[in-house]
Amino acid sequence: MLLIILIMPFEMSPYLYISPSFLGIIPDFTVIKLLGMLGFAWAVFKIVMLNRRGRGGERVFDSLTAQLFAALFAGVVVSAILNESPMFAITKYLVFVFFLPFVLVSVRNEDDLRRVFATVVIAMTLVFPYAFRQMGRYDGRLGVGLYEPNYLAANLVLIIPLALAVASYQPTRIRQLAWAGCGMVLVVALLLTSSRGGFIGLMVAGWIYAYRRLGLRGAILACVVLIIMVSPTDLGQRALATVDPTAPKPPGVEESTLAHTALFWGGIRMMIDAPIFGVGPQRFKDYSQAYSGLDIPYIAHNTYLELAAEAGLPVLGLFLLLLLTTIFKLGRIARLGREPGMQRLAAWADGLRTGLIGFAIAGGFISGQYEKFFWLSVFLSIVVGRLVDRAAAHATAPAPVAAPEGVAAAPQLSAS
Repeated sequence: MLLIILIMPFEMSPYLYISPSFLGIIPDFTVIKLLGMLGFAWAVFKIVMLNRRGRGGERVFDSLTAQLFAALFAGVVVSAILNESPMFAITKYLVFVFFLPFVLVSVRNEDDLRRVFATVVIAMTLVFPYAFRQMGRYDGRLGVGLYEPNYLAANLVLIIPLALAVASYQPTRIRQLAWAGCGMVLVVALLLTSSRGGFIGLMVAGWIYAYRRLGLRGAILACVVLIIMVSPTDLGQRALATVDPTAPKPPGVEESTLAHTALFWGGIRMMIDAPIFGVGPQRFKDYSQAYSGLDIPYIAHNTYLELAAEAGLPVLGLFLLLLLTTIFKLGRIARLGREPGMQRLAAWADGLRTGLIGFAIAGGFISGQYEKFFWLSVFLSIVVGRLVDRAAAHATAPAPVAAPEGVAAAPQLSAS
């Protein structure tokens, strides 16, 4: 699990590419997908062995989040079959079906969660020097030569609050500053991606995170600091050109805005024509020219529009319900920070919730339904919820009554 997380930011590296497909089923077979398949096989083995020993197997789909995810996958499969989508349209979701039990079986307690969250933050922090080198090498935005900049920005929005959450419970000031420093490195990385959608997601996430800890003044101050930081950068110029028609437009901004607008209205028309089952997963690009009027086929660059147009409004509803359920559940856990033994769980819940809200905003500018860090966050929220339930059950369990002094404890009856 930790190895997958460490190499997740480098998934598109040619050194981690194995073959164009696995048995003609899983496209673009990479080292990460191989490790995920091995992890899924191990998880199934562990579940079977626990059942055979009578210890009770892993209840993979006992949470509402997991059940909604299963319903979402079923809806995608139905749409793919009815619309004769290619097989890889299903397997792009199937990899996450494999990933779910792997996460739930391998991350069992607070120590496991601590290692996972620390590894997530470290992985994205360590990628910054390499991404910065590639940025200069290709003379582009941060992410070029490593990952697509807008998708990298959306993933950074997910992880920045986690870095601050990890910093919040460190026992020494030096450790707190070190983890907070990781968060600041990730903020700088996001600004260098020049992603307008990522920055909007960061602004919303930063406001929420600061408001919970510092109140209204702190939230306003956090937003002012972000605006000051972004002003002299290429991202600041791109953002200004978006909201001010008279401002100088950096190369590509006007073309990008026009393309996104055309794709949005084309996607709306596509959704109206096939509202229940959509046009089929991975088929948006096939229809985009006819519906948008653009000369080049594109994906939607909008998570929600692409889900609705490709798989239908019911699937979009399931996705939104899954996202909202996860966010509200994490919000309830985040409010338990003052309860004994709940500090770390509450901090992780707050970090996950804030990151998911920021990602949800950024998802309006990318097709982010296949992002691994997003689904990892959703699945880890299930683990956090389980640990909170377990801690609550332990706290409310009646303590054993000690026998009076000088009186022997009553013998236990034999099961026979």
